[in-house]
Amino acid sequence: MMYYSTRVPTSTVRITWGILLLSLGLSLFFFSVVNAQNLEVDIAPEAPRDVSYDEDVIDGAFYFRLMCWNCHAQQTRGGRAPDLFKPQWLYGWTDDGIFQTVFNGLPGTEMQKFGSKLSDEAINMIVGYIRSEQAKAAGVSLEEAKPTQDWTPYMEGDVKAGEAIFFSEGYACGKCHTVHGRGATGTGSEIGPDMTYVARTRSPQFIVESILNPRAYIAPEYEMITIFTKDGQEITGRKRHQYDHRDRLDPETIQLLDTSGKLWTTYLIKDIRSTSVPQAGVMPENFADILSVKQMHDLLAYLFTLK
Repeated sequence: MMYYSTRVPTSTVRITWGILLLSLGLSLFFFSVVNAQNLEVDIAPEAPRDVSYDEDVIDGAFYFRLMCWNCHAQQTRGGRAPDLFKPQWLYGWTDDGIFQTVFNGLPGTEMQKFGSKLSDEAINMIVGYIRSEQAKAAGVSLEEAKPTQDWTPYMEGDVKAGEAIFFSEGYACGKCHTVHGRGATGTGSEIGPDMTYVARTRSPQFIVESILNPRAYIAPEYEMITIFTKDGQEITGRKRHQYDHRDRLDPETIQLLDTSGKLWTTYLIKDIRSTSVPQAGVMPENFADILSVKQMHDLLAYLFTLK
């Protein structure tokens, strides 16, 4: 009787195991690649395909995402920090004002100082990126948005007299606005923006227009709204939205601040019948009539010192 050995040569076994291990390795590699792609997170907002950014703006997008995104980005976050990509910010805010704000921060606010963390070059890249996004949102080129010349008052004002006007009972600027914590008496400092650094963040032209025509631009976080509830109430106040701990917008509620500037009340969207924009704003619109030319320049002289 003849016996045939079924033993496979050692070399064949090694080759077979080698093929199996290679296949397993390739499978794991492709699996990890696919899952890595699924976990990728964009580091900056996606740009339209027809827009070509230069290298500085691309780097500015990276720095903005790294340092600024959590507070600014594409939501006003209930008033915590403005959405700097809105087209309105393109007008009235100088490049130098943005640079100084990033470099020095705004003491007394959540805007921290980045001058010790970022180089001047990196901050300039952030400025370029912000400006590029604002121009894109406004549908204009940066050259179109830049003023042709710097504006200056045609007469000198008295800073002390301007400060007295700002905080006077008659003109009541200090009723809704604060300067270094002074002012906003009885309003909880919530009705109007803090003016402590207005000359740093806004151009002289913008400040003048905001006084003479306050409805020309209202910061989104200070917009007023009137709601009409289904049970017949009519409430007007400064609006804000609520966000959860993951910074997701709550689509079911809206909050209004009453005219005292002290009480925020939450309303359910399902209980609101309709909304409208109030015809009259909180800030008086007749300063051109009630201020003399001299008083106007005194007030401007004071505001221009607020840096």
